[in-house]
Amino acid sequence: MKYFTFYIATLLMLHFPGNTLAQSENLSPPDSAQAEVVMNQYFTALAGGDIATLKVLLGGKLKAKRVLLLNNPEYTNYLVTTYANASFQILDIYSNSPNTVLIDVLISFGLEESIRKAYTLKHSTSSNTVMPYQIIGEVTAANLGSP
Repeated sequence: MKYFTFYIATLLMLHFPGNTLAQSENLSPPDSAQAEVVMNQYFTALAGGDIATLKVLLGGKLKAKRVLLLNNPEYTNYLVTTYANASFQILDIYSNSPNTVLIDVLISFGLEESIRKAYTLKHSTSSNTVMPYQIIGEVTAANLGSP
């Protein structure tokens, strides 16, 4: 368990250079609630194959990285097949800067396989954005499934 915790901490520090977990702080309830709403919409969009919503929720390098998938007509079926029966559990929400939120999530695919991911949300300053945050980063922390 110590190695797993160290692994997650290392991934987060590498993903957010210049900021350490020691500088993290819990969010105020309104900010935490807004970030949780964005993540719930993201998970609902994944399970439903809702590409239009994913295009709104994703931003920055993550959206650029996924542009080909988001424009692939077969991606909807892939998402539905992969995530329709998945469950999503938000484990922690915290911030390492005024405009950035980090969210630790456990995604379970039945009883046999789970994946832990860390998402980075950035506060949106654009008036075109419906949501207060956009998901700009995703790191797969560990595959927790049994072999």
